[in-house]
Amino acid sequence: MPHRNATACHFRSSLPWLIVITAMYFLSFFARSILSPLLVPMEKAFGASHAETAGLMLFLSIGFGSALAAAGIVSSRIRHRTVLAMAIAILGLSLIGLSQSQGLLAARLAFFIFGVGSGLYLPSGMATLASVADDRYWGRAIAIHELAPNIAFIMAPVAVEVALTFGQWRDILTAMGLLCFLGSALFLQFGKGGDDYGTAPNMETVPLMVRRPAFWAIMVLIGLGVGLESGPYSLTPLFLVSEKGMSPSEANHLLSASRLITPLMALTGGWLADRVRIPWILTCTILGSSLALVGMGLLSGTGLAAAIMLQASMPALMFPAVFKSVTEIFGVKEQSLVLSLTMPVAIFVALGVVPALLGVCGDRGHFDYGFAAVGVLTAFTLLALPFLKQPKA
Repeated sequence: MPHRNATACHFRSSLPWLIVITAMYFLSFFARSILSPLLVPMEKAFGASHAETAGLMLFLSIGFGSALAAAGIVSSRIRHRTVLAMAIAILGLSLIGLSQSQGLLAARLAFFIFGVGSGLYLPSGMATLASVADDRYWGRAIAIHELAPNIAFIMAPVAVEVALTFGQWRDILTAMGLLCFLGSALFLQFGKGGDDYGTAPNMETVPLMVRRPAFWAIMVLIGLGVGLESGPYSLTPLFLVSEKGMSPSEANHLLSASRLITPLMALTGGWLADRVRIPWILTCTILGSSLALVGMGLLSGTGLAAAIMLQASMPALMFPAVFKSVTEIFGVKEQSLVLSLTMPVAIFVALGVVPALLGVCGDRGHFDYGFAAVGVLTAFTLLALPFLKQPKA
């Protein structure tokens, strides 16, 4: 009992710093989340097609993947906390650049730079979180951390809708960029944790890592989680406006409402990750996501709204289980390296290729078939689960 009380006390003492790191994650995800509802006015301003607009996410994913591939090298030379602050500042720079873009070429460059900032953030953000969290309550720490994207997903569409009544989409991006600069400076000055360096890939560690089946399973599951969380979200407003006849305002309100339950689901996911077998959680969330995406493609009216809400809730349940799998299978020094190696490919497919294909379907008037096809493909990721049984090396 004394040990349990001491551990609980340690968790409470670390809670303020968990919240600070979560606030940085919220800032980065809120910046990314506003891009989705702003794609509609951006498409009109640039005179772009659905495929060209969705293709902006491909450039974001390329930047994301490139930065993740280099994240291990960067964090091996710069402390994680500094990399975290630098990543938030890069997001601010890209948003201000995007606000000044006059065409697709400049917008693609801005999206690429935004991806670089996002890619640098994730491994160092997770490492900083791990440095202040108690191992015994890692599932709960992840759940708190995952509140950030889920709250951002709720707030972003409504915030954009309100902000557009006072200014243009370019003004929103400029204000968000300045806020990122402020958050970066405040964390660098007052934040705690992340004082360690990362592990750079080398000719010894990389071959050992890629020979482990669990490495590839984690790549699939992280790609799935990120893709399910951000991919449909990015193109749902375009889908609802162009094929379901909704106004941009109606689409943004439905998108925001669909995320209302996700903070609770994120906390539930953390609680479950500490108590329920990880394969069971992942099986249920993968199947739920598959059904929801098929429903988005085939249903309308109330059924469509229910499918969008179900699809939004599944990744929130999934992420704590996926990240706990990383901590259970790989050693502490391996974990940032695993994320750096798996995320580039996973992000490129999840945030780049899939949205681009959906955009092509949208140009042909078949967004619905595209969502249904992604739902069917999602079910095949169940094949990765048996490979999560490998113990730590």
